[in-house]
Amino acid sequence: MDNSTVNNITSPLESCLLQRQCEDPEGLQAYACGVYRIHGYFILTLCCFGIPTNIVNIIILTHKSLRSPVNNILTGIAISDLVTMVITVPLGLHFYIRNGLDITENKYTYEWSMFLAFYAMMTITMQTVSIWLGVCMSFFRYVYIKTMGAGRQNIDSKTSCFLTLFMFFLVIVIYIPTYSFVSIKEKTCYNDIENRTVDYYRLEPLMSNEKPSLTHAYSMWIYAVLGKWIPCFLITLFGGCLLHSLQENTRRTIHLNGSHATSRLKQHRRTTAMLLTIILMYIIASLPQSILLIVSFANKAFFVNEYALLGDTFDILSLINNSINFVLYCAMSRQFRDLLKQCVCQYFVLPQHDAKSTQTASHHISQNNLQSKVYAMNEIRRQESPLLDRGIDI
Repeated sequence: MDNSTVNNITSPLESCLLQRQCEDPEGLQAYACGVYRIHGYFILTLCCFGIPTNIVNIIILTHKSLRSPVNNILTGIAISDLVTMVITVPLGLHFYIRNGLDITENKYTYEWSMFLAFYAMMTITMQTVSIWLGVCMSFFRYVYIKTMGAGRQNIDSKTSCFLTLFMFFLVIVIYIPTYSFVSIKEKTCYNDIENRTVDYYRLEPLMSNEKPSLTHAYSMWIYAVLGKWIPCFLITLFGGCLLHSLQENTRRTIHLNGSHATSRLKQHRRTTAMLLTIILMYIIASLPQSILLIVSFANKAFFVNEYALLGDTFDILSLINNSINFVLYCAMSRQFRDLLKQCVCQYFVLPQHDAKSTQTASHHISQNNLQSKVYAMNEIRRQESPLLDRGIDI
């Protein structure tokens, strides 16, 4: 007879020692225990990379030279990803690194359970905003490629900014019923090693009700359908249409213009490939979870025995999606790389006031004759050389 059976006989309370579930696990339970051991350190590593890189994404994408409707939407995605990763840091530290699987008073205080509720609601909100902005991005890029050269006007920058802000507002409003069903309950478990009971607070999951009310059912299905299924379907649809339109446009342009259109098409293909990769990451991170979520709503036993054991895996996939965009931008956008290099040189290599004086002098050079150019460059060297001689840390 195993330990959990003994606990059930000696005490009507659930056991606090959840770590025992990982002593000799099998099947999906063994996989969940393995993921749990690395989960805290892995998500903190992703956050340590994703938080600064998303800040860099926001800075670069909002730069004057890169402002465009699609880049405004990508900025909204970076903001939602940044918020998700910032609130994940204290979660990983407290629930995965400082505390193990066992239930203790310090792990599940009322304050930390309130934070867990805030984290859960904020995460589903930001994930929904992010994937719907991904849908908008794929749609507008599809329209641009489809109508390229037809003289039609795509969405302007101001409208895209409004759309991004409106998406944040709309998702929050739609999820208000879901927020209202979040509850924290005081519970008690039994620690048979210390021979005592432990009182703690725990976030009540939405799937806990045996017969949910109409509003409660709405709050569950709205996340699965509106937050996962529909955007996954649309982003896949527009992604496929985008790829088809790009290939069709490429054949037509080369046939009409010959080799003169090669460079322009190469740039469009590179940009579209980057956006298609972003779309693919959304599908990988969201589609499997959405399918299993629908099955869980139909079968509560599946939620407890299978879906709940994959929760850490879904979190890791989402965080990878939140942190990967910077790598894609650097790998596939020369304009992003050039501007990033310029900003790094401006703010880290040279003192900021020297960078400004250099920019002013360069503008002055373009307005004068050759003699003024020589004089200005000599002036710049004279201003910079004393700073470098002083050994300023650059």
